[in-house]
Amino acid sequence: MLKVLDRLIDKKTNQDWQDNLNEGLIFLSNYRVAQINQMASSLLDIPKEQAIGLPLIAVLRDHRLEQAFIRQEIVECETRGRQLKAIPFAEGLILQDISPIKRAQDNARELLAVLSHELRTPVTVIRSTLEALQDDVPDKLRKRFMDRALTESERLVRLLEDLTVDVKPPQYRRIEIAAIAQRASNLLHSVFAKHGILLNENIEDLWVWADADKLLQVLINLLENAAIHGPDNASVKLIIEQDSGQPAKALIKVQDEGEALDPEVLERLFEPHARGPSVKAKGTGLGLYIVRNIANAWGGSAWARPLEKGNEFGVSVLLKP
Repeated sequence: MLKVLDRLIDKKTNQDWQDNLNEGLIFLSNYRVAQINQMASSLLDIPKEQAIGLPLIAVLRDHRLEQAFIRQEIVECETRGRQLKAIPFAEGLILQDISPIKRAQDNARELLAVLSHELRTPVTVIRSTLEALQDDVPDKLRKRFMDRALTESERLVRLLEDLTVDVKPPQYRRIEIAAIAQRASNLLHSVFAKHGILLNENIEDLWVWADADKLLQVLINLLENAAIHGPDNASVKLIIEQDSGQPAKALIKVQDEGEALDPEVLERLFEPHARGPSVKAKGTGLGLYIVRNIANAWGGSAWARPLEKGNEFGVSVLLKP
């Protein structure tokens, strides 16, 4: 960091080099802006040529950021819809947009809070079951205890898988989406068979920019959600097609044949700890929440909407030709 600062405060530093920085940079002279790079201009929403010569506060428009320079103290604050970190040096300020870091921290805290609550129940059930099985119990009751413990252990595994996929650092690369869809379909074969689900696929030959593990988890969550919470002995459609808008994206759509839900109800299903009206199975309440987090992280989006018959859950992901 000190080496970077040495370069920044060198008045001979090339302006093009400054404009290529990922951090905002402001040089001051008598509390007025003498020089500002492109990133600072963007973060503060002010044209570079307009900022030159203005008092620092007129450019920052936030006394907390100004105090960072006056007191020569690092300041973090929310302004203009962003979380900014102001790092002072003798002749100016470095500005960093830490919004993605803050969002990731908030998501992690929220997820861990939900998981700490969710994990408590299956662990308690499994423990109490094992304690009961230490005694001499009738075979019929023993089987009931074992079935309950197995059900809760499966739920525990799903929770841990959700935690792992959400916190694992992404490794983005060019991926053939049809291959990932095939893997998801193979992994869910037993689930489809159990609920009598016929999977109909309409998949375009597309390549996307994503983390393979997270893309697989998105597809598994969407397809499993349709199979488990939609009607049994029905069809589930998997549609993967190119979006006509810009930037170019692939749209992944999973459509079930269940009762069409109100749009507000569908939107709430993306909240942590949310569950749909289906009583067929108990989920973790995290699947769609994690789907949206993953999609947002790779620059896409996640949605749900009612159909004439059934509901559609989907995500978008950037194409990579």
